[in-house]
Amino acid sequence: MSPAPGGAGHVDLHAHTTASDGDLTPSELVAAAAASGVTVIAVTDHDTVAGLDEAARAGAAAGVTVIPGIELTVRVPHGSMHLLGYLPTTRPDPLMGRLGELAAFREDRIRAIVARLAELGVSVEWDDVRGRAAGQLGRPHVADALVAAGHAAGRDDAFDRWLADGRPAHVASLGLGPVEAVRLVVDSGGAPVLAHPASLRLPARHLSSFVQRLAHHGLSGIEVHRPEHTPDQRDSYATIARRLRLIATGGSDFHRPGGPFGLGDTGTPGLAADTTERLLARMR
Repeated sequence: MSPAPGGAGHVDLHAHTTASDGDLTPSELVAAAAASGVTVIAVTDHDTVAGLDEAARAGAAAGVTVIPGIELTVRVPHGSMHLLGYLPTTRPDPLMGRLGELAAFREDRIRAIVARLAELGVSVEWDDVRGRAAGQLGRPHVADALVAAGHAAGRDDAFDRWLADGRPAHVASLGLGPVEAVRLVVDSGGAPVLAHPASLRLPARHLSSFVQRLAHHGLSGIEVHRPEHTPDQRDSYATIARRLRLIATGGSDFHRPGGPFGLGDTGTPGLAADTTERLLARMR
């Protein structure tokens, strides 16, 4: 698997499909990437690799390099953490052996959120929530059910009022701890990268120490280049990456057409031209 040529705007290392909470099927995502001039895309659905084989086939047909990936939900005491895993194959072990357990954790969490919403007087039906997920179940499906029930004006409103970290119906994620998640990706031959570091809600000094601990266990990179990052955030994360010799990665975190960020949008400045090559070199 070698990266296709092209500048930073032609690479997107964070994108979702209907296998988790995206609106496009894996084939549609690849087609959208090709139409947008994106020549390298990582498919990183939440806690599942269900869309990777389809995306790989579509990429081969469309001339788009598809990097197999996953975005793991990680248990932390404050804020939220997701770990991107860039994988050497679409079904590596021991990751595959853990995904069934993670899916059960994820469903338990969503059931707990639905129960908490009922306690708050903003009930949604479990069957409605479950039926909205074509693949992996997640909070966006609860948000859509809240909108349909008239409890929120839109998905963002549902998160702001009920579902986001610290909001009344928030339930902490279950499953992997930070070091366990990093080691799981490494042991599966992959390259683990800390996604959207701001979501951890750590002061800069504490974030640096946290990332250093993960780097000791095999963390390969940190998302520096995201379109919503302020210049100060980008500079802070880039400093951490340089100090710890991590790869400064990034992506659009694309979920749907018409969303806030398009495929290939990694902010300004975008990804370094050698980012994909360096990331692939970290994989076993």
